[in-house]
Amino acid sequence: MSATILIVEDESIVAENLQDELETLGYSVCGIASSGEQALKLEAKHAPDLVLMDIMLAGTLDGIATAAKMHERRYLPVVYLTAYSDSATLQRAQITEPFGYLIKPYKERELHSTLEMALYKHRMEQKLRDHERWLDTVLSSVGDGVVTVDVLGNLTSLSPVAEQLCGWPEAEAQGKPVQEVFVLEEGSDEGCLLDQLDFALRGRHMPCLEEERPVLLGKDGERRIVDIGAAPLQDDTGDVTGAVLTIRDISARHQAELALAEARTTLVQLLTPREAEVLQLMVDGTSTKEIAFALAISPRTVESHRQNIMRKFGLHDTPMLIRFSLVHHLVEVPYEPPVNGIGREGI
Repeated sequence: MSATILIVEDESIVAENLQDELETLGYSVCGIASSGEQALKLEAKHAPDLVLMDIMLAGTLDGIATAAKMHERRYLPVVYLTAYSDSATLQRAQITEPFGYLIKPYKERELHSTLEMALYKHRMEQKLRDHERWLDTVLSSVGDGVVTVDVLGNLTSLSPVAEQLCGWPEAEAQGKPVQEVFVLEEGSDEGCLLDQLDFALRGRHMPCLEEERPVLLGKDGERRIVDIGAAPLQDDTGDVTGAVLTIRDISARHQAELALAEARTTLVQLLTPREAEVLQLMVDGTSTKEIAFALAISPRTVESHRQNIMRKFGLHDTPMLIRFSLVHHLVEVPYEPPVNGIGREGI
């Protein structure tokens, strides 16, 4: 199914020519607006896949103001058409997060490539947003299983979520060793549960395991990836009388993280190997001349790669490209040397 495009252009001849070009390229034009106010009405009526927006419009709303109002209603890709490429105009346009610019006059090939990249980038970002919303929903709805044990490591209580995770009713599990009720799959870090418990019974608070990700085998045969945390239970005199374990099912989060990683991989695959090298060096703070020397290419070639990368992601300047790369994990985070012997991990 072809993408539907709304044209916002106050010069009728230009708009009609643009419509002919778009239809020749296989797109569907859902309407032509000559003012910002008309564009808002057509966008609300037709919900186009993309808006081609002339920046300079007659009336109270220019193209940038119109795009900003559209963004208030829904996440919509906008590609600006403009005969003005001055920095002040482009900086103002950046606030609306455009998916591309076309400087008049443009060639049909430029029009086609800009629209295709904008539509593709919008699909990828929408996929990331959907996954992130899904992940937020999962994380907010998942409860922790709470387990208490005595100083010998025998179970004294289970919360309803803990019962569900292990498959044991509290009455049946009470008095049993914790490792008999909460069985970890062979091959995962089977000792982590007892290690957490041991430290807690010595009076230490142990955070949930982030890296081990042991697999819990429920009595019902279910396999769940879990985080396990522990804290001591103490009486009024400070003596340890037992411990409390928190067991969190992170299976859904693990799957969501994999899905997000896959979506980000798709973005990375837009780059050629050499563009990926150039982008990494840019994020590392390497100058154009230094990149050229490191990769044995000319500074002009480095600049060409930079322009290609920004065009692929629909970005306008280098700071935006670097922020985009870090937010979407397209590159490795630059190493920060220790300050006074303390690195990032020690802060």
